[in-house]
Amino acid sequence: IDQLFNQNYPLSSVSKSTDPKRIRGQVIRTAARPHQTSGGSIPSSRQYTTRKPSLPMIVVSDQGVTGDYNHYRTAALKSTENRAISILTRDVSSYIQTLDGGYFANRGYRDGDLGENVLVEGVDFGFFQVGERYRFTSQKEGTMEDVIVEITEAMEPCANLCKLPYINDPSISSPKERVGRCQYFIAALGKKEGLRGWYAKVVKGGVIRIGDMAAFA
Repeated sequence: IDQLFNQNYPLSSVSKSTDPKRIRGQVIRTAARPHQTSGGSIPSSRQYTTRKPSLPMIVVSDQGVTGDYNHYRTAALKSTENRAISILTRDVSSYIQTLDGGYFANRGYRDGDLGENVLVEGVDFGFFQVGERYRFTSQKEGTMEDVIVEITEAMEPCANLCKLPYINDPSISSPKERVGRCQYFIAALGKKEGLRGWYAKVVKGGVIRIGDMAAFA
């Protein structure tokens, strides 16, 4: 994993060569997944998945993303505002697609599998930083309609990701191999802070749409 990571990630080169305050990303996917009465929202359920379906836009507030449910945030963290929204950068998807000779890509990995609410391209995973504020807007300059978020923490890869079908694959007869795939996937996303994504609180709510710009506030 270390060799693959080093080959694919001189990623922060963009941030080092350019004033990060001037960098702009673009929202290419928004997503939410409501509570599943079938039990699919609870990690212990056979139906559970981290996947979230794409939507043309999401409505966000300090309470979170409308129509989205995260069991751990709700049950264990009492719906903390510090995890109101999750953000991922597109370079992480590209990285995952190269892992293990393309194993996960060939088995069906796709955007949304990590459960992000917002997927941003044009910036790398190091663009977002804890304590910094960012705006999502359809305009080049700030407007009253901008959504403002503040990054609160880097997301940590956990075993819930191993419920994805290409990791917990019933066609793999060996439980040891399935566990190995799970450990490999988690380790790959744990190489650097932010590879798994970022949690943020919502400072100013509103609507985030596909095509919106992401920039420092």
